[in-house]
Amino acid sequence: MAHRGQLNFSRNISSTSMKRSDIVMSNDLITVKSCKALRNSTFPEFVRSPNSQLSNIIWNTPLENIYVVKKPWNQDVRDATVRFITHIHDNYPSVNVIVSEDVADEIIHETNTGGSVTNILTKQSPKFSLDSKYVIYTGELSEIVNKTDLIVTLGGDGTILRAVSTFLNANVPPVLSFALGTLGFLLPFDFRTFSESFRMVYESRAKALHRHRLECHVVRKSLNDSTDTPITDTTPIKNIRRSESGTSTQEKVTTMLHAMNDISLHRGSQPNLISLDIYIDNEFLTTTTGDGLVFSTPTGSTAYSLSAGGSITHPLVPCIILTPICPRSLSFRPLILPASSHIMIKLSDKNRNASIKLNIDGILQQDLQPGDQIHVAGENDTALPRNSHSDAVSGSATEKDKNDSTDSTPSSKQDLCQKGIWCVARSENDWTKDINELLGFNSSFKALKLKL
Repeated sequence: MAHRGQLNFSRNISSTSMKRSDIVMSNDLITVKSCKALRNSTFPEFVRSPNSQLSNIIWNTPLENIYVVKKPWNQDVRDATVRFITHIHDNYPSVNVIVSEDVADEIIHETNTGGSVTNILTKQSPKFSLDSKYVIYTGELSEIVNKTDLIVTLGGDGTILRAVSTFLNANVPPVLSFALGTLGFLLPFDFRTFSESFRMVYESRAKALHRHRLECHVVRKSLNDSTDTPITDTTPIKNIRRSESGTSTQEKVTTMLHAMNDISLHRGSQPNLISLDIYIDNEFLTTTTGDGLVFSTPTGSTAYSLSAGGSITHPLVPCIILTPICPRSLSFRPLILPASSHIMIKLSDKNRNASIKLNIDGILQQDLQPGDQIHVAGENDTALPRNSHSDAVSGSATEKDKNDSTDSTPSSKQDLCQKGIWCVARSENDWTKDINELLGFNSSFKALKLKL
């Protein structure tokens, strides 16, 4: 083995097609391979537990590929990530660890320069040897999406949102999250329990909480006006979805995105307020003038929406929270709408601002122009089955899924299972604990002690 800090390093990023054994990066401690040759993703079953808000995670096909997402540029999180990878390598040889290309680069760089990561790999792993180096996988995000069975996050809530955003318009695998960040509404597990927590998931003994996502359909006025059948304020949401899955000209007009937390429209740095026409289920509601609007899921109700005056909502309530941002009218209060609602926002042509900011889970999208439309709907139009023989909702890959990773037409049970986001939960009262500890819910003012 080379002297610490002087490990042999090689990299192969040839643009030619890779063979199954091709190596992307390698040194004396770690080999990074392309994830292309890995098995396509499979989804577990989610079985509703009697008298419980949670569902059991059942793997009919063994868990094989996990996508590890870490908080960036943090030494403690980097060390924790390497400890987790070594644990999987030593105890679950059939499980493959996938990371993004930047994380693979970071780990390789750290092992080449020596330090804590090298110590973890060489000293803290009893099964390490030069003949059996650690292997991790990487690839383009589209390739990772097609291969991932389980997402494991190490960081804060922002790390979870970033991981889920990779699956922006795809089915999201179950999420196992460890608290190593600043804010932790979505982080039920302490990293010190990572060994037992992962084993519970791997052995189909873990439970998950189902969280809803929002669909956001962006309709550009400049393209919409040029089509034979333009989308209007009375176009049903199902027709908009159909146009996006087809090959018509209208497909180019609309863009669909998904949000776990919220969708926000904001004037940004522009000096003038913005005017937005609001329609609910094809009926005109009002025109609001202000800084903008936030559309939130129950999961996101403790984020931007709460700061703007919105209500805290339990994650199992199927709804869309519409919250104005600094409205000019004091009578415009936040609304809680059914998840089946179709909300259409039209940017009034009277807007003085040339552009309006659109954010999906904190990620800035292409600016909107006056006359553009935003259609918001809940992703889950059908409720999960209650306690019955059909409580087992199968998400296992079909034969076609195994042979064609681009297939996007799962069976009705799979579609029901895979909508939304399943987050591995610790207990029934995680939400109650979080709003008390993180928000100080209904806390009284503490009297100051007099100094004598």
